[in-house]
Amino acid sequence: MKESLRESLDSLPGWVPWFVFPLATVVLFREFIFSNQMLFGSDTLALGYTARLFFAETIRTTGFPLWNPYILGGTPFIESLVGGDSLHPISVALFYLTEPYRALGWKLVIHVLLSGFFMYGWLRTLGITRGSSLVGGLGFLLSPWMVSLVFPGHDGKIFVTAMTPLLFWLAEWMWRRRDLLPAALLALSIATVILSTHFQMAYFLFGGLGAYMLFRAFQEKEGRWRVFGTFLLFSVLGAGAAAIQLLPAVDYVTDHSRRAATTVGAESPERALAFSSSWSLHPEEAMALVVPEFVGANTRVEGWADDTYWGRNAFKLNHEYIGVSVLLLALLAFLGPVKGVLGGIRWFMLGMGGVSLLYALGANTPVWRIFYEVVPGISLFRAPSMASFLTGFAALTLMAIGIDRAAESRERVVPALTWAAGILAVLGVLAASGALFSLWTSVIYSGIDDGARATLEAASSGIVLGFFIAAAIAGALALIWYRPVGAIALLLAGVVGADLLRVNLPFVQVMDPARVTVPDANHRFLQDRVRSEEPFRVFSMVQGGQDVEPANYGIELAAGHHPNDLGRYNDLIGMEGGGAPQNLASFNENLLYLLNVRYLLLPGEMEGVEPESQVRLQDGRVWASVYAYPGGPRARVVGNYRVVGSDETLDLVLGDGFNPVVETLLEEEPPMAPDPEARGQVEWVERSPNRMAFQVRASGPALVVVADNWFPAWQATVNGEETPVLRADHTFRAVAVPEGTSEVIMEYRSRQIQGSLALSVACLLLVTGAGLFSGLRTRRRRDGG
Repeated sequence: MKESLRESLDSLPGWVPWFVFPLATVVLFREFIFSNQMLFGSDTLALGYTARLFFAETIRTTGFPLWNPYILGGTPFIESLVGGDSLHPISVALFYLTEPYRALGWKLVIHVLLSGFFMYGWLRTLGITRGSSLVGGLGFLLSPWMVSLVFPGHDGKIFVTAMTPLLFWLAEWMWRRRDLLPAALLALSIATVILSTHFQMAYFLFGGLGAYMLFRAFQEKEGRWRVFGTFLLFSVLGAGAAAIQLLPAVDYVTDHSRRAATTVGAESPERALAFSSSWSLHPEEAMALVVPEFVGANTRVEGWADDTYWGRNAFKLNHEYIGVSVLLLALLAFLGPVKGVLGGIRWFMLGMGGVSLLYALGANTPVWRIFYEVVPGISLFRAPSMASFLTGFAALTLMAIGIDRAAESRERVVPALTWAAGILAVLGVLAASGALFSLWTSVIYSGIDDGARATLEAASSGIVLGFFIAAAIAGALALIWYRPVGAIALLLAGVVGADLLRVNLPFVQVMDPARVTVPDANHRFLQDRVRSEEPFRVFSMVQGGQDVEPANYGIELAAGHHPNDLGRYNDLIGMEGGGAPQNLASFNENLLYLLNVRYLLLPGEMEGVEPESQVRLQDGRVWASVYAYPGGPRARVVGNYRVVGSDETLDLVLGDGFNPVVETLLEEEPPMAPDPEARGQVEWVERSPNRMAFQVRASGPALVVVADNWFPAWQATVNGEETPVLRADHTFRAVAVPEGTSEVIMEYRSRQIQGSLALSVACLLLVTGAGLFSGLRTRRRRDGG
């Protein structure tokens, strides 16, 4: 029976994964696939769609964008990661083939589908049977710790998570093939992961992969350090192939982004520590790895995830549920000894999964703090919970090993699963009686506030049901193993798939694309002004100053949302983290003048002030109104200037003693002395993301201050001669011009991007050439043999 059961697991036809994985993907995303809707994602609405739309439209018209002028005074496109995965090959292809709002969904569907095949390939490389590999691949494809990221719109996290089994697959293949083809493919995959631009997830993935390869080096006896050295070399080459994205971004995040102020540049070590440990898992989320209903979520879909989150974070838009079925089957991997390298790999997976989980718990355990103090780069990150994807990957790997192991020790499986079902049922009874919740809130979460307690009480019936569902799943697994049949792999896949799918459904929602593609009356009014007036910005206080929707329609904004906006601009407008721009919201006259704000887009209406445009809700209430404002020009000519220290400019610019109409503040002397009485006019000739040209008529030597963010890559010529671009008024650009008429051109020319591109091309050619040459040589040897 033992042998026949394992043979049954390994006799699965090869076509089954090609049917099951696409079918599961279609079931999961059916509302998106069979409609013209877009996938809902909160971050997609906050910035994701706006940034990708800008990229898609610009690349079709003026070429690849290096600067995004539409939000927050302008931001670097590549360096600040505002374009997300815009260099990712799948994303680029989709943006060319379909509308951006559909491309944003299809790239997630494709990655989720591919992840199942990647997991299947990884498990087969380990020698796992076809049936167990099918269950593992389906479990990965449907894993809530990946799929639920659709709802918050965290596409970069999904990209990296989906690529995880592929990288482990190729790394393990290096030990088995022993030529350069797997190493070259691994390098290309590493580059693709980096191009997803979620560096924190990539950092965790590369750390886990490196630990795995080091572990395997100690397992192997022959040529181990040669393989490990090849792995290190091609990992570096893979990073080099993605240098066009990696190097500029690393420099930007450490030197220019607002993130530096909350991590390495924080006011105190305590604040930096609090930032980095925020959004970690807590004991409630740890229990929810087994019973998802226990901690709830905030998807606002009727059911167990309808604003039922009562944990210690502000809210919960995704879920780390690993699966009670996955965890129980993973425990079977340790029923007894496992022969060969697989025996050691299961212990490595247990260690990696355990350490990742303890890290994800943040300050709740000492593990995260050790990493924070010892491992370079960790202090730049927050949300330790992200590391839990490695726990999920390890659990699924152990599950596949466990299914194979159980096929050889079936007599010990049923009692273990029956005990698990009983324990879960008892916990359900304790929850139903209120004893479990009382114990939890008095011992484990004694600091629970009244709001969270009320949410827990409202969600308690769903939590009780969750425990009994978990017990039923354990019972179903016990029944399958009690009377195994030839289709045991499909039965196990059915239980695991149902267990995970039920948790995913609230997190996969669609929405009408008109919400982001069709302008309302206010947007149409501002679009008309854009076409008929000189350049201007709008200050929108809709969504608390985080509004980016007007940018979808070509309207430039003084505020907005960006996770890596320029730190100096962030300070200027008074926006801490993702909060409201306080200095703008207080209507500081100097600031609104400097930022070229000519219109205000405000929620509701201002009493006693006639709006230029309004949008009303169906019940007649005013949703938002547009008001004219006398802000300054986009480029102004001044003769007066003061040179002050960089630590003084912010207070001076916002203070009463500064008059932006007639003067500017510099941090260094200009190349020519302006005439204090100089005045002038600016006429725009060209304005595109990477280039602007204008003509200046000045009554004497003067400074032209452009109300766009300063950044080192901006270069300028005046009448064809190079001239320095000075930083003015804390964060803007200024150039010196002579008396008379001058032609000024500003272009975004980054030597760093040019050098990074050359490095990417060189590494890409080297990796591709090495892989092809080595693969062909190995094939010739085999054919010759």
